[in-house]
Amino acid sequence: MKRFLINILKVIMLPVIVYLIFLVICFERFSNWNCIYTIFIQTIIPTITAYAIAYGNICGVFDFTIGSRLVISGVIGGLLAAQYGFAGMILGAIISAIVVGIITGVLNWWLKIPSLVLTMGLAMVFEIIGSKLAGHYGFVQIDNKYAIFGSSPNIVIIFLLSAVLFYFVFNHTVFSFHMRAVGSNEAVAKNSGIKTDLVKCKSFVYGSVFIGIAAILTLSQSGSVGAQTSLGSVTIMFKPLISVLLALVLQRICDLTIGIFIAQFTLNIIFIGLIAVGLPDTFQNVVLGFFLLVVMILFENSGRIEELKEKRAARQKAMSAS
Repeated sequence: MKRFLINILKVIMLPVIVYLIFLVICFERFSNWNCIYTIFIQTIIPTITAYAIAYGNICGVFDFTIGSRLVISGVIGGLLAAQYGFAGMILGAIISAIVVGIITGVLNWWLKIPSLVLTMGLAMVFEIIGSKLAGHYGFVQIDNKYAIFGSSPNIVIIFLLSAVLFYFVFNHTVFSFHMRAVGSNEAVAKNSGIKTDLVKCKSFVYGSVFIGIAAILTLSQSGSVGAQTSLGSVTIMFKPLISVLLALVLQRICDLTIGIFIAQFTLNIIFIGLIAVGLPDTFQNVVLGFFLLVVMILFENSGRIEELKEKRAARQKAMSAS
């Protein structure tokens, strides 16, 4: 129990330390609860998107189509909202996300080419499809009465339900154990009787549910979804992907469900803080990259750091005894 509480404290300290740094730098902007609430709300959609990325990432699949699939899902949901209301928006977004996810997963299974190459090509194809569906103006809008999921408390409730769903699938299903086995060593997993190609295909499909949810929230929060071209959709998955990488490091001390949220929350603090400071976009990316490196170095070498501390303590004890 003591170790569990210490691990929770370690995880929470990451965003707290980052927030305190920006509190000192920009006290007026960060010294109110409204700032924390705003960061939390802005963390929800990227976190759900990161849940979609996590499945593929864990089983060794790199998926460039996340953003383009989210756009297609949002566009179809928006178009069907005008025809069939809430039911059209919800079912249209989720079903279209799953269908496109199945297509991606099956092609990855059949074509036997690296997922990085396949999904990059598919991302460009899906962007064109999304652009055609969006029509002449390149975006789809919804009526304000269908945007209730984009504000509190509805968006918070949907986020909590999404987190519970991700937690259950990741921790309490056979698929999750097969997924981790494939990601750990695909050859060994295959020799153990696991259908590795099927597991990878399922990772696209399972992730598509969260893509559909993220599309609905995006549509509701902004009131529209715009088409992307020339791999512009890849930027949608940039921050969620980094949060997954950080969460996989944090997984040693907390569940991946919480780790992804904590990592994304911390990243949002950094982005908002850098904007408040007035730094240009290029320098923001430099700071973000540096932060990612520092965190991963510290956590990846945590065992070595502990060994050095123990050796130092033993040396000091020996010196005091002599």
